[in-house]
Amino acid sequence: MTRRPMNAKRILGIVVWQTGMAVPFGVFFNLLYGEGFKTLPSFFLVSLIFSYVIRVSIWANRTLILPRILRASRSKGRPALILEIGSFGLAAMVGSVVSFTIMNLTFGHGHMATGKVIAEFFAFALLFSALFLGWIYAMRFHQNYTDRIRAEAEANAKEEQELKIAGEIQRGLQPGRPRVTRTFSAAGAAIACRTIGGDFFDYFDLPGGRLGFALGDVAGKGPPAALLAAMVQGIFTSRVDDGFGPAGTMERVNRVLNGRIVEGRFATVFYAVLSPDGKLLSCNAGNNPPYLVSRDGSVRRLEKGGLPIGPFTEPTYEEEETPLREGDTLILYSDGVSDAADSNDEAFGEERLLRCLNGACAVEPEKLIEHVLGEVRAFAADRPQFDDITLLVVRYAGG
Repeated sequence: MTRRPMNAKRILGIVVWQTGMAVPFGVFFNLLYGEGFKTLPSFFLVSLIFSYVIRVSIWANRTLILPRILRASRSKGRPALILEIGSFGLAAMVGSVVSFTIMNLTFGHGHMATGKVIAEFFAFALLFSALFLGWIYAMRFHQNYTDRIRAEAEANAKEEQELKIAGEIQRGLQPGRPRVTRTFSAAGAAIACRTIGGDFFDYFDLPGGRLGFALGDVAGKGPPAALLAAMVQGIFTSRVDDGFGPAGTMERVNRVLNGRIVEGRFATVFYAVLSPDGKLLSCNAGNNPPYLVSRDGSVRRLEKGGLPIGPFTEPTYEEEETPLREGDTLILYSDGVSDAADSNDEAFGEERLLRCLNGACAVEPEKLIEHVLGEVRAFAADRPQFDDITLLVVRYAGG
């Protein structure tokens, strides 16, 4: 039990409180036994003595006796509430008896110790002790409730701050700006449905002026998915420059991930390598097949690959080779784009996404991403985002 430090302000508060507590009791007993206003000061004085003596008795119990009771109860594994209530009740009764004794020896001159007076005293002492205990535990319940709410609010604020920092770190792991060279340009965006998400995208500079790029979607949401996404992204970063093509890289990433992944967790990933001469090698491990939009308006999807990475020991991945021409644009996306829903639970869908990609080759990758995201937001309107949304656009500018 926390003890507040005693200071002048608190002492003054106790004096005012105890004096105020004596007023209704003085009025009550004056109405019961007094003779009008002329006896009110006497009954107020009696109530004041009772109020202060009982206060001292309660303080002594809280300071000297109750801590020992609580320690003994904790050491023996017993509930302390009943003993605590009993200690306060006994303290209130002791304070009442001491007050009665003081009154009998001073104002009563020893004439108050009659059977009737003593019986009435104990009846009122029990009644007011019960009321006093009820008030104490109402205040205690309120304090405990307030402390719990405050602790929960502080814990939630701390968790939100930690998640905010984690989100900043996660965003820092992804490319912060578009990647532009003489032969290609790339831009991406990832919007988590919570503070942190399970999607990622990245692009890598490879020997010979080649560009490697990947988009992944981890099963699940929140911190577990974010941790796995960071792991997958880190494994890709360490494996993309090993001299293997996309299929070989996917197999190696899967092998590493399979030995570490938690059961039931997996990731879908599209990974490709673009050469300066326009040769695109790609492998799709269960992700949404990206759209390849040509300058003539034709659209095709890159589907070859294999199973999602993580849960399978020795999956086989197929590699797809696609020659690109100047202006050809590749759009990678997670299912948070196509599955975004409006208030009627209708999904954004592939058809709307394809309409967004009309004229894609004439728009800079970054502007194209802004356009698609704007259409998705307008479609969903006030419906909260329920999945991570990630887009990656890569354009071949010619050799």
